[in-house]
Amino acid sequence: MFSGRLPFSEHIDELRRRLKVVAYTFLIIFILVLLFPVNPLSSVQNPGQYLNLTFLEGTLIAAFLQRILVDLLPPAWHIISGAGIGEPMEIYIMASLLLSVVLDMPVIAYETYRFVGPALTDREKGLIYPFVASATALFAVGVTFGYFVIAKYLLVFLGPFYVATGTTPLVDALSFYYIIFLIIGATGVSFTSPVFVYSLIRLRVIEADLFSKNRVIIWFVVWLVTGLFLTPDGGPLLDLVIFVPIIAMMEVAVALGRRSVKGQPPKPKKGGIVCPSCGEALPRPMLFCERCGRSIA
Repeated sequence: MFSGRLPFSEHIDELRRRLKVVAYTFLIIFILVLLFPVNPLSSVQNPGQYLNLTFLEGTLIAAFLQRILVDLLPPAWHIISGAGIGEPMEIYIMASLLLSVVLDMPVIAYETYRFVGPALTDREKGLIYPFVASATALFAVGVTFGYFVIAKYLLVFLGPFYVATGTTPLVDALSFYYIIFLIIGATGVSFTSPVFVYSLIRLRVIEADLFSKNRVIIWFVVWLVTGLFLTPDGGPLLDLVIFVPIIAMMEVAVALGRRSVKGQPPKPKKGGIVCPSCGEALPRPMLFCERCGRSIA
């Protein structure tokens, strides 16, 4: 009655509900992004284009892919489809998934915070909207930075190696777009991760010392995940391009999180009683908190 703990099954049910909301909104956004035309009036004037799929030429995704070629493809480079006839469709779907994640990020952040909401004090619940706003803003900044800075200058950096080796820059389309989408997505996540790390430390779910004492292990795990799963064909250069921002932002989040809990009372031991309003650790069961005077039940 006093601890406010929920059975494990209720936590699972709550998590399932939150994941359903994220999945449904993502699916709706994905369908809209996949089919939405740049000029909606054209769909009314020429409905037959949906029968032969020519409407794909005027969708937001098609415009996005063309924009990538204009902004990022070096002048002397040419992309070709060398992995099979289904490669263009795969690229189109990959681009749709990426934009859907970007647009669904506010829902992802909101549902994440709502999941841990029942365990928060009244003061901590007031952080929900700053958390959602910060996560969304940082994700947008990360995606923009990855697109206009990291992806652009990585390709510029690779150009001289084609000249030095006497090779013609005929790049496979799937590989080209895969690297661009990977950089954009990974940079967005790396810029967003500090919000989650900071929030976990601020809410006393984890301790900042966990990162400090296990820094080498955490760095190695991040490097391993980056090399094995995020950049299987990118080589050590792309590994570093993605690894460094993730680690840098994580270290900033840990430092800010440690500062935010400085001077607060120590976290109660497992099984201890905590005031649901102010988070004060209580030495014994009681009806009212000794610190804020509010009801415990």
